[in-house]
Amino acid sequence: MKFDLRQLQAFVILAETANYREAASRLFITQPALTKQIQGLELALGSTLFNRGRHGAELTAMGAQLLTQASALVEHGKGFERHALALASGIAGRLKIGFGLSSFALAPSLVARFKQQVPDVMVHLQDMTSAIQHERLLSGQLQLGFMRRPHAPQLREHRLLTDRLVLAVPSQMTGPDPAAFDVEWALAHQPLLQMVGHRCPGLSQQIASFLGANRLTGMVQEAEDIQTLVALVAAGIGNAILPRSVSFIAGQDVTLYPLSGPWSEWEISLVWNPAFADPIRDRFLQLVMAAHPTPCSAMPER
Repeated sequence: MKFDLRQLQAFVILAETANYREAASRLFITQPALTKQIQGLELALGSTLFNRGRHGAELTAMGAQLLTQASALVEHGKGFERHALALASGIAGRLKIGFGLSSFALAPSLVARFKQQVPDVMVHLQDMTSAIQHERLLSGQLQLGFMRRPHAPQLREHRLLTDRLVLAVPSQMTGPDPAAFDVEWALAHQPLLQMVGHRCPGLSQQIASFLGANRLTGMVQEAEDIQTLVALVAAGIGNAILPRSVSFIAGQDVTLYPLSGPWSEWEISLVWNPAFADPIRDRFLQLVMAAHPTPCSAMPER
């Protein structure tokens, strides 16, 4: 038994109008085409659905029993079509985005603007390292990532901002004139705290490279997350090298001093995988590129 949605729609419209000419007009087809669709449906079902007489097309007992379910199927088909068109135009569906500390303020603000334009899109914004974002973008599990520039040539990027390292110091230790604080001396002689390497591998490597380039050592304690590290600094246990973007959670008890020189800064991009077609992702990209018009290019071979 085979029939299609057009035949069901013809059945429903003819039942509503009880007139072949009017039903054909509403369906934008000829009367012979309508007759052929009804006959094809009757053949597939093995039952007569209409009696054609002086009063037009009247439902048979079988037709009357099938009408309610047929109407529901037609409406469901229309709903499916509307949803498919919304997905194809990027105004409905789901969008999974990764972000990290460097985009702590930027990513949510862009998502909020996007939701104003397309409120029916469900956006899942998840905090994760650049390394995890990289893996999930390649596998298609993630649609977009606010992250460090990736190494995979398959990915594309839109550069957004530059983050840099800062020295986080307990405000109580900076003295009466914070501007006079000797950052170089503090790096060389005061206790230095750090994140556990596996929690933020990109940041840990950045800090290690900075310390190596400046011939510095002195790690005394590790923390599992940025918030704990900031709290340890605020408590006066030691200093910490952190991203400048940590200013959003540092508070008044921590003073941040920008660092300079080799390995002191890095770029953050919005990254995606063009191998996967995605109208919703592309709509978000359009918004970001309009708000932050910087060059967009494929990743070079490395």
